[in-house]
Amino acid sequence: MRDEKAQDPIMTVMQWVAILGGALGAFMAILDIQVTNASIREISGALSLDVAESGWISTAYLIAEIIVIPLTGFFSEVFGLKNYIILNCIGFLAASVLCGLSWNINSMILFRLLQGMTGGVLIPCSFQLILTLMPEKQKPLGLTLFGLTVTLAPVLGPTLGGWLTDEYGWRSIFFINLVPGLVMLSAIHWGLKDSRMHLKRLRDLDVFSIFTLALGLGTLTYFLEEGSKEEWFQSQSMQICFLVVLLTLPLFVVRQLTVKRPLLRLKLLGQRNFALGTLITALAGCALFSGIYALSLYLGQVQDYSAAQIGQVLMWVGLPQILVMPFVPFLMRRVDLRLLAGIGILIFAWSNHLNSGLNLNYTGEQFKWSLIIRAIGQPLFVIPLSVIAMSSIRREDSGDASSIFNVMRNLGASIGIAMTSTILVERQKLHLARFAEAVSGFDSHVLESLYSTEAKFKALGIEPATARAHAVHAMMQGPFRDSVIQAFSDIFVVVTGILLLCFLAVILMKRAKASDAGAAGGMH
Repeated sequence: MRDEKAQDPIMTVMQWVAILGGALGAFMAILDIQVTNASIREISGALSLDVAESGWISTAYLIAEIIVIPLTGFFSEVFGLKNYIILNCIGFLAASVLCGLSWNINSMILFRLLQGMTGGVLIPCSFQLILTLMPEKQKPLGLTLFGLTVTLAPVLGPTLGGWLTDEYGWRSIFFINLVPGLVMLSAIHWGLKDSRMHLKRLRDLDVFSIFTLALGLGTLTYFLEEGSKEEWFQSQSMQICFLVVLLTLPLFVVRQLTVKRPLLRLKLLGQRNFALGTLITALAGCALFSGIYALSLYLGQVQDYSAAQIGQVLMWVGLPQILVMPFVPFLMRRVDLRLLAGIGILIFAWSNHLNSGLNLNYTGEQFKWSLIIRAIGQPLFVIPLSVIAMSSIRREDSGDASSIFNVMRNLGASIGIAMTSTILVERQKLHLARFAEAVSGFDSHVLESLYSTEAKFKALGIEPATARAHAVHAMMQGPFRDSVIQAFSDIFVVVTGILLLCFLAVILMKRAKASDAGAAGGMH
């Protein structure tokens, strides 16, 4: 419902409080996507998770967001915007507490799904408050606030999560949501006017679309996350998952193209700039999230960094962005947006390429420079890309376009995290096999080293068979560690390639003007 005072030239204190409360909610929801990254090792240890299972901590949240984002506009009309925000804020806080009380992987996934379903609503609702309450002249200020929220929250998440984990334990990263959540509830309750409910509209809910979307994306993510563990198509369960994906996702697409009121207006993808922009958003989302996730795993598993130390390293991808962001509007008015976005993507790709030659001596200090370079490139393409993509979209279609953009960004992110876990497992196996082939058991130096190590164990009073097993294990520690490091390097090679594809897609886009920025405010 549009508030009549939104047309007034001067905003009231209540309206400002509501908008700031909404921004706080969006900040919490986006921050919680990656707040667990620096604490992955601690959470995995407490819940006895392997690498593939730990990926579900972030992926479950993202999948839930993908499902609820396109439903936000519909349900905010059904229940009223104020009621809907408050209901989901309470649900988000309850789910956050439950995440902090998780006792195994199944409970964590369930509670992260609930957290994503409620937190995902807070992001588009924050944008909706800006459009509804702010006069036209002040909307650029509100959109800048929203842009800073969605840009800085993913960066500050691991830093805050790492500090909290080291100081108060990993469960505190979920309990901390109670403080800003209660502030947000108070702000929305006091600052936002009551709005009428239209419960009769529930009859228009497209249950079939929701079912096919949820089942298709959930199964696709499970297939990507668990495929390597199940030996892909050699497993009957993986074959069934693949068939479910092939059935449900095409049905969802056909439904969206034929139904009168689709969840996602996929017909908008018929416009060149928007279609290419959506593709780049999905690929960039994959690169953005998988890179940080892989870096967090590497520092924790290989370099034995604590959660706080990982957070301190990842901080370098956030601080420079604060300095770069104010110059982006200035550059957008003077430089072709395609050129600006292309330069930003190439800088981002370069930062990942710098991490593609990892070795045991590559620690947080070496990552600092690649993260600073990434922080310079990221703002240069995120905002211009949104403007180019939305340049051909009518203002009345901007809400539907924004939903598609946000869904595709989260889809890319969830696939990226699943891809990271899969590449790490598969490439580590490959590199270790190559090490084994290169080191022949008949090599005299290998045999001499093996016998020497075995003798040391025998000297400690260990029986011969056990001493031989210990000697083999000791000799394989180095190759195993090196194979893991090479697998992480491969991840950054893949991310670099993905970003180069994004650059090629930018070249194919039509020219757009920076004056279209207002329409793209919700596309970050």
